[in-house]
Amino acid sequence: MERLIFHVDVNSAFLSWTAAYRCLVLGEKTDLREIPSVIAGHQNIRTSIVLAKSIPAKKRGVKTGEPLGMARDKCPDLVVAEPDYDLYVSASQKMIALLREVSPVVEQYSIDEAWVDMTGTERLYGPPVLAANWLKGRIRRELGFTVNVGIAPNRLLAKMASDFEKPDRVHTLYKYEVETKMWPLPVGDLFGVGPSAAKRLNSCGIYTIGDLARLERDTAVKLFGSRGDTLWNYANGREADPVTKQRTRDNSYGNSVTMPRDLARPADA
Repeated sequence: MERLIFHVDVNSAFLSWTAAYRCLVLGEKTDLREIPSVIAGHQNIRTSIVLAKSIPAKKRGVKTGEPLGMARDKCPDLVVAEPDYDLYVSASQKMIALLREVSPVVEQYSIDEAWVDMTGTERLYGPPVLAANWLKGRIRRELGFTVNVGIAPNRLLAKMASDFEKPDRVHTLYKYEVETKMWPLPVGDLFGVGPSAAKRLNSCGIYTIGDLARLERDTAVKLFGSRGDTLWNYANGREADPVTKQRTRDNSYGNSVTMPRDLARPADA
């Protein structure tokens, strides 16, 4: 039996969870998801960073990770909400609990995403696309926020599928769809390829996931060592790790800061 894996990813998680709480619990009429808005701490301090953004804010050019001052330059009417980590942990726990009602094998990948092994559940929930739409609809009804669901035969392709068009969508990425749906994407969109790796791949003439997939496997290994073999397999849609009940091991942590004043010269930085 071919494996059936769902990847469930909350749309603009921090902003969605804040918006759902304000609408459902506090009774606010304005939904942050429907207006240009962001989650950012200390909104009156120039060092504040955008942690999450709404779709209307994204259309105005606002980016996650940029200073709040830059976001306000692009969108003067931007609404800013303070982060509430306790709320986010609670919302995440409720979603994971709901997913575990659907399948006994759920692997939480981060605070706002998880893999769900749905292998052999067709008689319970119907065809995969129907089941995924039912699942995201249940999350929206019971928890008040939307998710994307990626459907695939392995974890890698399920995660790639959930990153397709957002929000509130279901996408498939079966092996026969890899060439048409995944290969045209920039190589930097491939799971496991960060900005520095993408830059190095570009310098070797590899600009799309398809470019990497079409390389000779030995060439990928010569260029990037054992990591090259992993990325070559990923580009070809190959990944064999099972979904487990254990939380994914943390691989890295990041911490970013902005300067307390503008720096005009590289020497100052």
